[in-house]
Amino acid sequence: MSWGLPEFTPEKRKRAVRAVGVVLAALLLVAGLLWVLGAEQRAINAMEPGKRAVVFQQSFASFETLCGGYSGEALMANCRRQARFLRLFPECDGSCRSEVSRYVGEATR
Repeated sequence: MSWGLPEFTPEKRKRAVRAVGVVLAALLLVAGLLWVLGAEQRAINAMEPGKRAVVFQQSFASFETLCGGYSGEALMANCRRQARFLRLFPECDGSCRSEVSRYVGEATR
C-alpha cells in the first residue's frame, strides 16, 4: 500500500538516511557548541551571590589595574578576555560596561 507516497528505490532510501544523519549530526554539533560556550555563564549564575560579588570585585580591580589606562597591543588580548568575562556578571553595571566596552562590543549577554 503506497498511501499516495512516491516509491523509493534502495539507493534513494540510502541517500535520504545519509542526509538525515548529516543534518542530525550538524544539529548535535551546534547544540553541543552552544552548551559549551554557555558553561562559564552557568557557572557564574550558580555561584552564591556574596561569593560571586567578591569574584567580580577582584576581577574588575585586576582589569582596571591592567587595562584601565592605555594597555598597549601586548596586553590587548588579555584585556579583551577579561572584559568578556566581566560582562557575564550581573554585577557589571553601567560603569563596568563603559569600561569594558573599549575591549568588547556592547552586544547583549
